[in-house]
Amino acid sequence: MPQPFRAIAPPPVVTEKLLLLQSEALALAFGVELVQEVLLSASVIKDVLKDQDRSVTNYRDQLIPVIYGKKACPEMIAITLALIKIPTIKGGLVAIACTNIPSLVAIISQDWQSLEVDTSPWQSDGKVYSLNGVNYSHIIGIIKTH
Repeated sequence: MPQPFRAIAPPPVVTEKLLLLQSEALALAFGVELVQEVLLSASVIKDVLKDQDRSVTNYRDQLIPVIYGKKACPEMIAITLALIKIPTIKGGLVAIACTNIPSLVAIISQDWQSLEVDTSPWQSDGKVYSLNGVNYSHIIGIIKTH
């Protein structure tokens, strides 16, 4: 029996799932494979044992460094943090203080655009995903400074 006519094309197959977040002036897109967890009400303190300029959060009895935009995060009582897996750094995790609640999106490869944006200290591959007028840079790692 022939197939009935379809007025609606099937949706495209999703190729990537991303976590979109903003941290100060940075808009970042992380593949979900790099995301450990999102903490909706975490506290950030100064690391008084190692370095006063370094801010950290306590996660599973481990002190995780926290970045806000391009610098260390100020002390805060309740902020949203995205924990990102970075195997090249000690401890393997870094937290990003978010100025919004991160959102999850599923995209196809044609949704990417090429655009070089300064995302330091984060390493981008030159791709951005645009949503509601915001260009989220695709992040593939972190740039080690020392």
